[in-house]
Amino acid sequence: MSAEAESPAAGTANPETRGAWQPLTFGGVAAFANAPWRRLLAAQALAALLFAAGVVWFFAHCYAPVIAEEIQKLPDGAKVTGGQLAGVPGVKITETRLLSIAVTSDEDADMDQSADVQIALRQDRLEVSSILSSALGSLEIHYPMQSYADLSRSRLEPLWGAWLPVLLVQTGTAVVVGLWLLWAVMAWCYAPVAKLAAWFCDRQLTWPGAWRLSCAALLPGALLMTVGVVFYGSQVVDVFGLGYFAIVHLLVGWVYLLGAPFFAPRLISAPMTRNPFHP
Repeated sequence: MSAEAESPAAGTANPETRGAWQPLTFGGVAAFANAPWRRLLAAQALAALLFAAGVVWFFAHCYAPVIAEEIQKLPDGAKVTGGQLAGVPGVKITETRLLSIAVTSDEDADMDQSADVQIALRQDRLEVSSILSSALGSLEIHYPMQSYADLSRSRLEPLWGAWLPVLLVQTGTAVVVGLWLLWAVMAWCYAPVAKLAAWFCDRQLTWPGAWRLSCAALLPGALLMTVGVVFYGSQVVDVFGLGYFAIVHLLVGWVYLLGAPFFAPRLISAPMTRNPFHP
């Protein structure tokens, strides 16, 4: 069979000639298998920055105001000393649908928290729980016996105002770096699947190309998850809707992982040469 007969059909143009610039279609993801590394890194950087921006916006818009309001409710004598919380009469609680923070030195006080994420500073421990705690459990951290922390409003309010921008930048940076590392590890796990899919459909895909294709296949799901975070922070969906986004974004990665190899270049058979001894 001639090389021309093995050329890709119309509509599945060779990704090498098309160039890799977007990971939103099967052909676009497949193009990254033969693209320079800088193309893949640029696409990953853009997707990671968008997701990090969504996370930073969520923290600044949904969590930071609750923390600031709770700090304003703390009396000047609030402190943790000798492993005990003291100086907080009654219950000081600030709550939204997404986050609840309560502080009390009364061990028997009823917090009555119902937010998705619940933080409670009790007499001798910090409790972190959620509306899913009945299934997932909660986290309890007891204050160290030698600890001392000034929790007064006059102390915490300026500290929070000064450190909030730093925390937002650090959060965004951690998200970007964490995503890059996570994508690299997941791509090594996904690459054999991409290689096997390419083998079944007679497509050219080297092992480095399979890894790059796998990295690109994860990006559409990350963009979908960014939308999920923004929807959750805007209260368009609840925590179960956010969980739905989390599940679907993983499935989207598998769809692109299995579909993109079909758009890789076809295997080209060696051209047949004429037998010089044949008349």
